[in-house]
Amino acid sequence: MLGRPEAQDLVARRLPIVLGGVLLWVTLILLRLLWLQVIEHRYYRTRAERQHTTVVPIQPIRGELRDRRGGSLAISLKVDSLFATPTAFYPDFRAGKGDSERIWGEPDRASAQKVAAALAPILEVPRGAVLEKLLRKKPFVWIERQLPASKVAAIRALKLDGVDFLPESRRHYPRGSLACQIVGFVNIDGAGQLGIERTFDEWLAGKPGELIAPRDAKGRLLIQRENYAKIPVNGSTLQLTIDATIQHIVEEALEEGVRQSHPATAYAVVVDPQTGEILAMAGTPTFDPNHILPKRFMNRSESEWSAADKEEYRRELERQKAARKVHPVEDSYEPGSTMKIFTAAIALEERKVHLGEGINCEGGRWKYYDAIVTDTHHHGTLTFEEVLWQSSNVGAAKIGLRLDPAVHYQYLRKFGFGEPTGLNFPGETAGRLIAPDRWSRTTQLTMSYGYGLSVSPLQILMAGCALANGGKLMQPFLVQKIFNDQGVMLQEFRPRVKDQVISEETSALMREALKGVITNGTAKGARLDGNVEAFGKTGTSRKIIPGKGYDPRRHFASFMGFFPADKPQYGMLFMLDDPAGGLTGGDVAAPLFKRIGDAVMRYRMSLPDGGQEADLKLGLRDWPVSENDEAVVHIELGKVPELKGLTLKSAIQRVVMAGGIPRIDGLADNVRAFRVEAQEPEPGAPLQAGGVVRIKVRAP
Repeated sequence: MLGRPEAQDLVARRLPIVLGGVLLWVTLILLRLLWLQVIEHRYYRTRAERQHTTVVPIQPIRGELRDRRGGSLAISLKVDSLFATPTAFYPDFRAGKGDSERIWGEPDRASAQKVAAALAPILEVPRGAVLEKLLRKKPFVWIERQLPASKVAAIRALKLDGVDFLPESRRHYPRGSLACQIVGFVNIDGAGQLGIERTFDEWLAGKPGELIAPRDAKGRLLIQRENYAKIPVNGSTLQLTIDATIQHIVEEALEEGVRQSHPATAYAVVVDPQTGEILAMAGTPTFDPNHILPKRFMNRSESEWSAADKEEYRRELERQKAARKVHPVEDSYEPGSTMKIFTAAIALEERKVHLGEGINCEGGRWKYYDAIVTDTHHHGTLTFEEVLWQSSNVGAAKIGLRLDPAVHYQYLRKFGFGEPTGLNFPGETAGRLIAPDRWSRTTQLTMSYGYGLSVSPLQILMAGCALANGGKLMQPFLVQKIFNDQGVMLQEFRPRVKDQVISEETSALMREALKGVITNGTAKGARLDGNVEAFGKTGTSRKIIPGKGYDPRRHFASFMGFFPADKPQYGMLFMLDDPAGGLTGGDVAAPLFKRIGDAVMRYRMSLPDGGQEADLKLGLRDWPVSENDEAVVHIELGKVPELKGLTLKSAIQRVVMAGGIPRIDGLADNVRAFRVEAQEPEPGAPLQAGGVVRIKVRAP
């Protein structure tokens, strides 16, 4: 019994042992708690977070690209992307510290097949491809990115286990292929791959954020959009120097040039000679950045392709590669006769020749050392101006040889030849200009009329701008301003003079002399309507065939022109690579200058704001998204287009495309918000070139 003395002694002897054991047990528990909650707290907290949550990267909204008047060229649309949580299909899944410690077990294949069977018809992909992603041993797997709203709604209605949506943004180009080589495109992850999208990717991309996504007991992700670990910073908006309407005019003219003369490629650049702003730049062929590859190749592994699919894919990649080349900055060629205007300008500047001076052109054939210079016509003595009008190689060569070789070379360098223009565009070539110590006895001779050096189309156009603007070599640029996503201007790019190449006096003399190229010379087809004076120079340069020398049947046909002649606001260069039938620059490039120049002048006269660009800083979000058909709708030249219901901007563009001049009634201060209520004449009526189309607008 407990009350007996022996039992009490036993308890008294054992009590310290029991208490000591309890105390030791409590002490060990406290020490373990101290170890877990203090010393190892960070380790176990991190491990628990890894087991119960996942960090999902959240991409910011990419900044917009807009033309100089605020029209959208590239925007980012909010879309949903479908992802899978494969752990939902592994009943025995156990999370561990890392991939190596995760226990997956056998999958519930029946459940996964049921989900795959439901998704495959909506996604329009094979069921097996979906099933493979559902059973992939990863915590997070994309099934398909950037789905259209109709597919998202259909999938949500099924309420499937193991799949969910994550918000993303998809790049959209409202004007399709318009300015595609300048604007560029992005890949599925939003990284710029070409053009402005690539060059200014850091500005446009913004900074990604992170979303903490908890897992439930089955390891499925529970997306809570407000649970950000790092808030994404949206990209900046870029206002380009490009005018979308002029770009459209140029692209349509190039397409017409290709239809008429079937060149390998055709390309053009339009700049403001006074500032160096590029107003349009285009080339053929083009591509639609909204559809980089045909849909049939998207979200499919190459193992599923047939031999015919693989061949079609290869051809498509080759076509895309050709379409993505930015010829005006990447191509290098011998300029031919276009170079004569620089030879003439240098000689005028150095007082080696004067206006009206007679130059003996030797009947169109002249031997100099071992070189024979020929002309297409048998000219005798021509004045300095006539040498340019008739594009005499003999006359240009004789003028060039009056120059000291070192002086000649230094002027060509000051004009920008032999170095990149400074546009900072991927793939830009510097051309080739060799130093005088490497010249042969005939190098200066051939360089005087455009052979023995190579240039890019943009390079020679910027040099031509120096003749047009008073002698200043301007640096070309494509971006005017950069804004953050709240519309606050972060940076502004201003015109930059690289060098004063020739005097204003020489520039004025050259402008006057070159008017005759259009009125009396090789470019009569470039004469503009409405008594708008212009000046310029044709070029027809033969191609070198490796190992065979110059091929007289293959050539570049070009025309470089500027208008209005008194103070040029537009400088243009058109190039056709290998036009059919041996056509010259005067035959095919000069008429393109006329077509585009006339359309640009009609457009300029129609602008309700007097030609001033939109100030995006005052209302970055004011412009609505442009109608998708603005750049792709077919406008028939000489026929009044349908305008009712369009935005004022779209209506103006269509009238200009049709060859008319818009006149607007009912216009107030806020022109951006107006839509067309009525028009005169009616749609489909005949429209003469320069005919007036009256547009009545109303506020929405």
